[in-house]
Amino acid sequence: MNDKNEKIENEDLDVELVPDEEGGTPDLQAKIKRLKADRTICDKERREYLDGWQRAKADLINYKKDEVKRFEDLARYATGDLLQELIGVLDNFDLALGTPLAPEAERGIVLIRGQLENILRKQGVEAAEVNTGDAFDPQIHEAIGEEESAVSAGAVARILQKGYRMQGRIIRPARVKLSKGQSG
Repeated sequence: MNDKNEKIENEDLDVELVPDEEGGTPDLQAKIKRLKADRTICDKERREYLDGWQRAKADLINYKKDEVKRFEDLARYATGDLLQELIGVLDNFDLALGTPLAPEAERGIVLIRGQLENILRKQGVEAAEVNTGDAFDPQIHEAIGEEESAVSAGAVARILQKGYRMQGRIIRPARVKLSKGQSG
């Protein structure tokens, strides 16, 4: 080899060889091999860092989704407890309306009960449809006892307290008495 700078093409690398301080050309094959090894290591580390970053990003997105769902559930259950208490007040209005009252007092109670019912309806709360003679369903009924009745045995004989649902989910089952059938 001569003292001039030599150019070697290797794959996609253009390497210009420069004589070292002593005037000789460095061992080209060893230098190229070392550079390829360094590049392989860098590519591997780059892939590892990119994969790690992508996993961390996906974890963050999933975490955010889980937190939103958790806060929605928390709000729903906190609201559910308040609504349970308001339903109890609605029941008390129904009890008051079942007793003899002065006409003015009855009108006032009916108006206040209507306002409370509207508030609950705006929050998605509605009375669960339960009728005498319906088949007992533990998802929507709570059996308090049994009594003789003209309806078939095991069916709802009497509704003691209304049940309520919110957005399709039962928040309080209807309290009912079941029929034993008629005594013979």
